[in-house]
Amino acid sequence: MDFTVSIMLHLNWNDTRFITWTSGYDDTFVLEFDSKRLDNIWTPDLFFPNEKSAFIHKVFMPNKMLRVYTNGKITYTVRLSLTLSCPMDLRNYPFDKQVCRIEMESFSYNEDNIILEWVGTDRPDLANMTQMPEGAVPVEISDNIEMNQFRVVEKRTLKTLNERRGAGNHSLLQAEFHLVRDIGYYLVQMYIPSMLIVMLSWISFWLNVNAVPGRISLGVLTVLTMTQQSSTVNATLPRVSYTKAIDIWMSMCLVFVFAALIEFAVANVLARKDTNKGFGFKKLFLLPTLSEQRKKRKGSGVLVDDRGLMRLDPEMDPTLVQKHRELSGLLHAMYLDVACRFLFPICFGVFNLVYWTIYTADNFHNHG
Repeated sequence: MDFTVSIMLHLNWNDTRFITWTSGYDDTFVLEFDSKRLDNIWTPDLFFPNEKSAFIHKVFMPNKMLRVYTNGKITYTVRLSLTLSCPMDLRNYPFDKQVCRIEMESFSYNEDNIILEWVGTDRPDLANMTQMPEGAVPVEISDNIEMNQFRVVEKRTLKTLNERRGAGNHSLLQAEFHLVRDIGYYLVQMYIPSMLIVMLSWISFWLNVNAVPGRISLGVLTVLTMTQQSSTVNATLPRVSYTKAIDIWMSMCLVFVFAALIEFAVANVLARKDTNKGFGFKKLFLLPTLSEQRKKRKGSGVLVDDRGLMRLDPEMDPTLVQKHRELSGLLHAMYLDVACRFLFPICFGVFNLVYWTIYTADNFHNHG
């Protein structure tokens, strides 16, 4: 992971050799060198340790310039574009906060020869060596810069030492940029569409349990759409071994739409369930009676189960028993659909409450 910046780098140092060279001129005299003459003047051999690629802008001429003042102070300005590495922790993505750095260090001179300091240092001896205006800050960000996904909420400047084996300690400067990801894009492109897909799967609970083609089509469509949505989200992200916040969201949305499809399968089975199981009878058959009424009416009999006997009306048609059994299975399926109409939205609402509370609260805590 990396980030790209375009910077105007200002370097200031003091070279007493120019005091004699510029003697006889007043204090307002400034000697300027363009890019063609810079090779004849010593400049710090700085490099960026976390740089991946970099170049000096050259339109229309190389964008670098050096000024020499009569008191020996020198100002070197160069315009650079840098691509720098920035390790990111994406566990809270897209509610994450990242810290990216620009690091500068002398390539060949250790701290015995070159000491790097940010402008505005509290050391008076170093402050007097610079030609920067009073009130200058180490890092300034243009007000016209607007990033698509991040906001810079804080910037810091640090100084440390980089110990090189056999080369001593090298002075190292760091500029830290604390970035917070804007959630607006992800709400519109990820969260709201996935919410609507989950809600679309609930339409199945309002369809007739016998509308098999329609309910299957709706269930399969929402599952496939949710799977595609999850794949699209992860296609633009690095492959990491840990679970991200967006992964939890997409996985739970997929669970909800898949559960809606499974619910239809259960309801369909209940609607077609064997009546014996529907009534809890282990054995079901008709026995003829020994009464005279039995000889005149063929529909008479008794219903026998493990718990005892239940006598039927002699006028009752035995086929009505089967119809009653089928109606009971259908009612169970309808009851399941009605329960899921309320159960699924409630569970999804609870998940949303927990999810947004955890990640937005953690995000606000990080910002603070």
